[in-house]
Amino acid sequence: MKIYKKEGAITKINNLTSTSTPFLILTDFEGNRSIIKRLDKVDVSDIKYKFGEVSNFNFSTNYNRFNGIEKKCIDFELYQKAFDVVISNIKEGNSFLTNLTCASRIKTNLSLEEIFIISNAKFKIWVKGFEHFNEFVCFSPEIFVKINTEGIISSFPMKGTIDAKIENAESVILEDEKEFFEHTTIVDLIRNDISKIAEKVWVEKFRYIDKIKTLEGELLQVSSQVCGKLDPFWKNKFGDILFSMLPAGSISGAPKDKTVEIIKKAEKYTYNGLNRNFYTGICGIFDGETFNSSVMIRFIENTPQGLFYKSGGGITAKSMVEKEYQEMIQKIYVPTI
Repeated sequence: MKIYKKEGAITKINNLTSTSTPFLILTDFEGNRSIIKRLDKVDVSDIKYKFGEVSNFNFSTNYNRFNGIEKKCIDFELYQKAFDVVISNIKEGNSFLTNLTCASRIKTNLSLEEIFIISNAKFKIWVKGFEHFNEFVCFSPEIFVKINTEGIISSFPMKGTIDAKIENAESVILEDEKEFFEHTTIVDLIRNDISKIAEKVWVEKFRYIDKIKTLEGELLQVSSQVCGKLDPFWKNKFGDILFSMLPAGSISGAPKDKTVEIIKKAEKYTYNGLNRNFYTGICGIFDGETFNSSVMIRFIENTPQGLFYKSGGGITAKSMVEKEYQEMIQKIYVPTI
């Protein structure tokens, strides 16, 4: 499977969108490596996807023998080392918000392809392992950007997760000062990203709740919607537009460039030699007229060392390490209900 470097990916996308040719794209975290396939060339034995109602797979098969996930999370002490790197940089003024993620060992009785089939998410994708990268599955609740036929681009940053079993959970998360700051920071970052490519920018919806069901119970997640108006000729330069927004603000932080540097320093403590790779990259489909995409969170990778579930959350000056550690663990789930 061909891997495109950034400049090659931009050129390829510009050519495809300017000719209204439908395609699938996946990028790694920083957009340095991409898979780009014309939709009519996607082999279902290599890549399976479902974005809303658009899919290349028949879901008639149902696996009802899923036993859940056995978690072996990274030690708290290891997580704290990474957390301390982030906090020290925040205190020095290098970042207002940094998304810190980890890779936790897991076991499951299903293959990653089977997990793709049973998972219930807005966006899900399974990619077979090849020479260049490991097999992975992603079942993401988070939209990256959508573009409609009128050229309106919309982004849906997701920041804030809480167990729905907590008493008054919705009020608790919406009134939490740290969560409010974290979410507002990302909304501002997305507004800035879109303002670079759009003629007009506005916040359509601010801090609404999505519900996600898992075998371990229901989670509440907080999202917003930020919109902009692209110029009428956006298809001729869509590669440039898309890659100017990478990495996604919700899984990097602010200010973006400096925060990405901090992430690289901090996360080397947490990955046992791994890095993010395609985790927290984006995947999307251009259908010839519109574009729909997701941030690749809720992600399992099959490595030579075994299965790793990658998860994390946003760190601010008000973050408490114990709470952030528990949030990282809480996000290790498969939405099957």
